[in-house]
Amino acid sequence: MTAALDLEAVSRRFGTRLALAPLNLRLSRGSVCTVEGANGAGKTTLLRIAAGLLAPSTGTRAADGMALYARSGSGARAVDRVDGSVARLLHLAGLPRSEVRRRADDVLCRLALQPLAERRVDELSAGERGRLSLALVAAVRPAIACLDEPTASLDVEGRRLAAEVVGDLAAVGCAVLVATHDPDLLPDADGRLVLTAGLVA
Repeated sequence: MTAALDLEAVSRRFGTRLALAPLNLRLSRGSVCTVEGANGAGKTTLLRIAAGLLAPSTGTRAADGMALYARSGSGARAVDRVDGSVARLLHLAGLPRSEVRRRADDVLCRLALQPLAERRVDELSAGERGRLSLALVAAVRPAIACLDEPTASLDVEGRRLAAEVVGDLAAVGCAVLVATHDPDLLPDADGRLVLTAGLVA
């Protein structure tokens, strides 16, 4: 399969602290890889490097297509920076207008966000914002989707929907990297990476 993301010997230091030891990671189009580990293990650092938001201290990153990083709830960068309604956020996805509206309407319905379409983003609860983060990624369909704790603020039904969104993204050829504390979220993932204090365990 064609590689969407290729990380070669990437590492990251913050001052003298080693947040991520050198590692290699190759994601094919349509593949799903989970990244597990305790808080501070390096999961977010890895995902932000994979998404192109953080430059590695060593190594190289090669990506074939757009990458999108989304963090659940109030930490979702794209969600936090939008001043407007839920519908407006999804209509800013950068796709042809008719296409983005079709996808936006579909994901709003699937993620039970249609009743909130005209609500302001900053008025949503943490769980609603978590679903909105997933809706944004589902509407955009990036080549590389980096989902950071996508179920952190979600209930049981939200967790089920999150797993469905990941499967749908893979089905249309997205490479999906999911940082999670929940080893049962994606039991059929193609790959599983476990980090401990920045090291591959």
